[in-house]
Amino acid sequence: MKHHFKFALRQLFRNKLIAFGSLTSMVVGLLSALLIYIWVDNELSTDRFHKNIDNIYMTVAQQSPVDQISPIGAKLFFKVNYDDYPQVRSMLSTSLYNENRIKLVKGEVEYRGRGLVTDSTFFEFFDFELLEGHRENVMKDPTSMVMTESMARRVFGDEDPIGQTLYLECDRTGYFEVRAIMKDIPSNSSINFDFMVPSHMHPWWGIASQEFLLMEDDFDKAAFDDAFKHVGRNHPQFKESIMSTVAFKDLYFNHKFSQDMFVKFGNRDEVDTLILVAIVVLLVSIFNFTNLQTTLALSQLKTRGIKQVNGASRSDFRLELIVNRSIYALVCLALTFFLFELVKPYYLAFLGISQNFTTVEFLIALTVGIAAFSLISALITLFQTTNVITSQALLGNLNKGKRSNAGKVLTTVQYVLAITLIIVTAVVFKQFNYMQNKSLGYQEENVVAVNFFERVPYNFDNPEITRQLELKQREDYKLVKSELMKIPGVVSFSQGPLPVEGNSSTMSWKLANSNYEYTEVNMISLEPTYKDILGLEVVKGRFFTDSLDKSRQHKVVINEAAMHYWGIENIEGVKIASSSWSGEKDPWQVVGVVKDFHFEHLSKKVEPLIMTFFNDVEKQFLVRLNGERFKETIDNIGSLFSQVNPKRTFEYTILENKVKAQYDREKKLSQTFILFTLTGLLLSSIGLFTFALYETRKRIKEIGIRKVIGADVFEVVRLLSMSFVKWVLLAFVIACPLGWYFMNDWLANFANQTTLSWWLFGGAGLLTLVLALLTVIGQTYVAARRNPVESLRYE
Repeated sequence: MKHHFKFALRQLFRNKLIAFGSLTSMVVGLLSALLIYIWVDNELSTDRFHKNIDNIYMTVAQQSPVDQISPIGAKLFFKVNYDDYPQVRSMLSTSLYNENRIKLVKGEVEYRGRGLVTDSTFFEFFDFELLEGHRENVMKDPTSMVMTESMARRVFGDEDPIGQTLYLECDRTGYFEVRAIMKDIPSNSSINFDFMVPSHMHPWWGIASQEFLLMEDDFDKAAFDDAFKHVGRNHPQFKESIMSTVAFKDLYFNHKFSQDMFVKFGNRDEVDTLILVAIVVLLVSIFNFTNLQTTLALSQLKTRGIKQVNGASRSDFRLELIVNRSIYALVCLALTFFLFELVKPYYLAFLGISQNFTTVEFLIALTVGIAAFSLISALITLFQTTNVITSQALLGNLNKGKRSNAGKVLTTVQYVLAITLIIVTAVVFKQFNYMQNKSLGYQEENVVAVNFFERVPYNFDNPEITRQLELKQREDYKLVKSELMKIPGVVSFSQGPLPVEGNSSTMSWKLANSNYEYTEVNMISLEPTYKDILGLEVVKGRFFTDSLDKSRQHKVVINEAAMHYWGIENIEGVKIASSSWSGEKDPWQVVGVVKDFHFEHLSKKVEPLIMTFFNDVEKQFLVRLNGERFKETIDNIGSLFSQVNPKRTFEYTILENKVKAQYDREKKLSQTFILFTLTGLLLSSIGLFTFALYETRKRIKEIGIRKVIGADVFEVVRLLSMSFVKWVLLAFVIACPLGWYFMNDWLANFANQTTLSWWLFGGAGLLTLVLALLTVIGQTYVAARRNPVESLRYE
């Protein structure tokens, strides 16, 4: 064993180039796979840390048989008594207020965050860790509050938050005492909030609730849903409703509800694609490592032959191989762990996630990965060098025929994988750029949103206070509208939501006096100037005007998608009815149609949209600015904001930035693909260099003979280079249909998609060919320049 160890170390230092390439392949491949694993693990483990994950269900409803399902609180809306359902162990109702609708007040300072109003059963369902406080009873006191550690630090600094009292203000008000501190919510949670208070502090809250049920272990979902489906039909707005349940564990990848409680939803196709990338990079690195080690083994056949003559057996050579791989494995383990710990903080910050596994778990996974890596490469090397005849070994025969072809096959497979990866990355990047640059149907430049007003909280103890606050807000509202247009640099303004994902609500509508059923349709409330702010184009009829229309009047403007959905050709006399507003007894007149614009993510098609004129619903003002005076104008708007909100901090949202933020996930995905594609190309280039080194060594006498009979250096380089290039071209022919198949399937997830241009495939092939030529020409040039006398000399 000691002899084998010394021999392996000697070979490692004697063949530094091979050793460097082998370690690079091993370390880079494993490091890349581990970095991808961090992201994949974060996605696949989302919400899995809740021990009751398999027993938690959300109640949902279809308002009519053709509607999409959406969350609903059956107990609140339909007075459901869950004691009548023996399979229900516990019930939880939650409502989440985003930063714009709730605040905490400490003295004269206001703090904003995501506030959750919830039942006392919250910790029976969800296993968020408490750093201080008792999860069994903390939510039973109606005046208690639980805060995350980061929120507590923001509000109290270094003070002890336990026992401190804060004033909560939203549509309900009250004083709450901090009774528990919760560890910051991990990144693999689809639920996120900064603090929570018990719902039984007040009998009614202004945000629609989501309802969760904790079921018994023997829960029969089909039987329960069948008994549960008609509980809402006695409600006047839900006469056609169908109730059911959705497993909480299935929500992340399979349902995308707009409720604020869920801060993120996953894309299983993205996860599967990155898993495939990790496998590709690992395969390329294994093939590289194996090629390098096999090349070294075949170049040492004379040494092997001498050992065989001296009595070495096959078991000796196998032991030698095991020692060799063990040394590589140990060095790889140390290097990979060091590099992983070095880049991990930056990588986690880039992805915006936290590590969800311990160092011990990581080391175990890394050790298993390296062991599997070494085993696979050792088996391939054994296959390549087994049954070498002693006479061939002593003659230095580098094993022509099958063993040479095996190297060509491995190199070709590497380049098939690398070219496919380039095509995949190019398409992902092209789709991202397409979404970033596609016209949205409105003008997003130089538009900002400012929340001048907040919803007035209702004071149950003294309603007169609420009335006075509402009167004050109406006066401030008039002041803002009159003063905004006086600010130099303000072109126009309007009340209404930003046209981005999640800012529209849904309501059941139908074409009046028709056979159409009520279906859920997107809806936004706005002012007449909204059209001018965004530059919307009217294609039929007109938009709202102050001279012809009034707020809350039963008139609507629809988009082209809604017009086509209901089969409307001429809008004259057309009316639509809402099940929530008197139905067909008092329908709404369609006064105009606007050209479709994208108010959701570009992965979705433009859905039907209804616009209503309500100037007392939306507290947000959209302001179009003169781009040349942007900074000065914002400062003046901030002064007006402080005038009507002396205790609030002035904040504004730039529409362009908000639109781009919708595609942060796609941006990170494309950047990740680029990173690991470059990794795959690097590894493939190392593999081709190895193959070129092996082939030129094998043909060194042939090169000498060609030079003796008159071949110049250029001819020899061309001959040798073409023998390698043909395998790259073969890889290109195989990779193109693979890349087309995978990416055509991937693009099917986008309603608005780029095209699979021919130059994406041609560019991938050309890039690979250029890199391949640069890789092999240097090696072949050195061989071609060699003195033929040295090449033909035989000892």
